[in-house]
Amino acid sequence: MTPDTTAASDFDCEAALAQLDDYLKRELTPELADRVRAHVEACAPCFRQMRYAERFLSLLRGPGSELRCPDPLRLRIADALRAEGGDH
Repeated sequence: MTPDTTAASDFDCEAALAQLDDYLKRELTPELADRVRAHVEACAPCFRQMRYAERFLSLLRGPGSELRCPDPLRLRIADALRAEGGDH
């Protein structure tokens, strides 16, 4: 077995997918990132899930991601929510 295969085999899909978001945001320790990377490189379903998550995150960061709701609309929504919930 190669080191990558060993690392992938003792880190299952559930463990890899639980860390996937943090892996993609580069928020894991180098050791944990290596284990996630080794697993997704050896596991086709997890690799597909990682690619899907990468595309999704890139869409969130893409053009328009900095758009904000106009202040007058935001205030109308907040007023409507307060009116529905009553004043507490």
